[in-house]
Amino acid sequence: MEFATPEEQGQRLVIECEGWTIEYAVWTTGDLPSNEVPVVIALHGFARPLEDLRVAHQAWPQPHAMVSIHLPHHGGSGPLPGSGPDDRPMEPEAFNRIIDAIISREIPNAGKRTLLGYSIGGRIALALLVNRPEAWHHVVLLAPDGLKQSPFYAITVHTRLGRWAWFWMDRHEQWVWKWSDALLKWGLISKHLHGFIYFHSSSHAMRMMVWKGWRGHRACWPGHGAIVTAFAQVPNVDVVFGEYDKIIPVRNANRLRRMTRKLTHVSFRTVRSGHNLLKPETMNEVVRCIFGS
Repeated sequence: MEFATPEEQGQRLVIECEGWTIEYAVWTTGDLPSNEVPVVIALHGFARPLEDLRVAHQAWPQPHAMVSIHLPHHGGSGPLPGSGPDDRPMEPEAFNRIIDAIISREIPNAGKRTLLGYSIGGRIALALLVNRPEAWHHVVLLAPDGLKQSPFYAITVHTRLGRWAWFWMDRHEQWVWKWSDALLKWGLISKHLHGFIYFHSSSHAMRMMVWKGWRGHRACWPGHGAIVTAFAQVPNVDVVFGEYDKIIPVRNANRLRRMTRKLTHVSFRTVRSGHNLLKPETMNEVVRCIFGS
């Protein structure tokens, strides 16, 4: 499903690999070295386009080539026809091989790799990291999903009851909206969650995108122990949250913060922001937190 207007879309490229069609863009700074080019692999948020990460490319203080990748069921990314069910999971090992293929094609003189993930892209980044920690020199996680799983998500994605309930809601979306309105009126959900429900259930196409998107990333949810083990093998890890984030609050990282307190190369920071850390002024603050002034 496309989430960028034609005006917002830049030049995109496509690779067919590992049973998937993956859409991506490559942006480079003008001062790249002739060899050992630093590469940043960037993964966007849910129901957002890959172009969102251009602001990170523009704010990044070091020479680099950034590859911004559309996650499955976003833009032109998805399973190849005949390769399996539409909601089959993207396995981290396969995704790492796809990234290898993209880098080999686009940046044959690539050097050290940075992994940048925002929101659900942060969860996918964690899965890629756990699968192959030695591949990454620096990991940057912005408001990462995946540190706390909601019961609603678990039931919806992993059970027959959840499948039945989701497709029932798809056929009776008016009831979903009425219940959402009532819960908001009674003060049981926030205005933000109310808007979130409306946006992600606004049409049949959107509801199916949410279903396939959730199901397609279900293999990318590593446990805390595996994350800590992977963090220990990476030279530099930065995790940044928005101080006022109500979607993925900073407290979601409390357990991981405790488990990594002896890893001095792992930092947890907050900036004065809600969930959207990709606004230009917020990204500039994120960059200052990570790289200094």
